[in-house]
Amino acid sequence: MMRTDMNQENNRRVRRTKRILKRAFIDLLHEKNYNSISVKDIVEKADYNRSTFYFHYKYKEELVEELNESLLEGLINGFFKNDNSEGHNITETNIAIFHYILNKKEFFVLWKTSEAIPHIQEVFIQKFTRVFKKELATSTRINKAIDTDIYVVFIAYGLLGLILDWIKRDFSDTPEYMRKQLVYFLNQHPIKINQCPANSAF
Repeated sequence: MMRTDMNQENNRRVRRTKRILKRAFIDLLHEKNYNSISVKDIVEKADYNRSTFYFHYKYKEELVEELNESLLEGLINGFFKNDNSEGHNITETNIAIFHYILNKKEFFVLWKTSEAIPHIQEVFIQKFTRVFKKELATSTRINKAIDTDIYVVFIAYGLLGLILDWIKRDFSDTPEYMRKQLVYFLNQHPIKINQCPANSAF
């Protein structure tokens, strides 16, 4: 076997081992509290030994961080489809965030309780606002009166709330329906608030 083939085989083996360890961790989260899950629990669930775990990770939190990074990247890419060298592109057909969640529902159903994986929702907000702000920086349609720092936070928490509600309702609406509703929310203005004249007082 050539060196390249050996490297590819080793890479596949590493990816497979890590995938099984992460799957074991997710399964354990359905059974017990995050803080009570040990490396011993993970390797027993995965049917590996501790040396295999420590070959890939220094500690449980490193596995969790890698898992979170991967899943949150997929989640955000489900909203911002990056299909060209010029950056992200948001269109209705590109928004696949709800399909992604449903495909990974064994993980995302854990979001019913914010304590399942500590701080993951806060990390989602941070990552989403950072990417969305970059998207807005290239947009010519944004109202110049809007403070984009505040706007991205507003949208991020609104999207998170929509996702959490969908999860808590056990995905009762289809991903297609949720996508269309999200597009309506982003494009429509169902409530019009009359602005006071600039020189008026309350």
